[in-house]
Amino acid sequence: MRKRRKVISKNMIEVLDHHTSRTYRKNGKRVKKKSITPEAMKKQNEKQAEAMLRMLIDNNFNTNDCYLTLTYKEQPATWEDAKKDMQNFMRRLKRRYKKLGKELKYIYIAEGKTRIHFHMIINNAELYSDEINELWPHGMHKLMLYQGRAEDAIRLASYFVKEKRSACYSEKEDAFKRRWISSKNLEKPKVKTEILKPSEWRDYIQPPKGYYVETDSIVESVSDEGYPYRFYRLIKIEEVKNGITKNRNCDRGSIRNGNSLSMEISSEYRKWGKEVNDKYKSSVFKR
Repeated sequence: MRKRRKVISKNMIEVLDHHTSRTYRKNGKRVKKKSITPEAMKKQNEKQAEAMLRMLIDNNFNTNDCYLTLTYKEQPATWEDAKKDMQNFMRRLKRRYKKLGKELKYIYIAEGKTRIHFHMIINNAELYSDEINELWPHGMHKLMLYQGRAEDAIRLASYFVKEKRSACYSEKEDAFKRRWISSKNLEKPKVKTEILKPSEWRDYIQPPKGYYVETDSIVESVSDEGYPYRFYRLIKIEEVKNGITKNRNCDRGSIRNGNSLSMEISSEYRKWGKEVNDKYKSSVFKR
């Protein structure tokens, strides 16, 4: 008996087909679970944390939300001082959003082996540079617009986890114990678990309508516990926002408002998605 676990966010679905100690048999015999080394467990936890974070980002943040970096002109004496500075910044930011009648959503990390700084993503509330200067008087800031695509969530989550991993030492861990800090109002991705029939774990992955298989994401291997598994990611082909259908192959500058162009882009996007799936299918059956 095999199981499938799907994690579903706004722009992608991550699928894990796997066995467990209760379901996997080799030569008719049940296979005992292997013990995991502390190093392997650490890597596994980091991998799971990154997966959780990218789905959380993708599910809660949209095009034109904000990616913000906060730095110091003069470094704080301790990580505890930096923590207090960030807590004060978040309180001021929440008050700013409340005045605008909006609810703040955020995820941030603390980083810095030599120079402490913060990376964060927040929902957009028409923040301006001079306002951030007032909210963060300790140094410089950099404000960028988040693009809101699946690959943006994947890239940002990987960067956040990498930055956290590169700056893990005792003083920082005492002040910032969690891998990231987030608001409590984030919507968690949906998780679905199902039992697979033997015929449903095939070489060829059939994507559902409106999705394509991200071939670089496919991993077929054996877990640290000793059980076969397959992981892959499905990406939405179309993203329709504000009446505009965005195409990954389109020049961003060419996307305009208008039904005729939206229909043209939508048609090209579907065609491109079909080509990706056809190439994947062809490569599988050539094995």
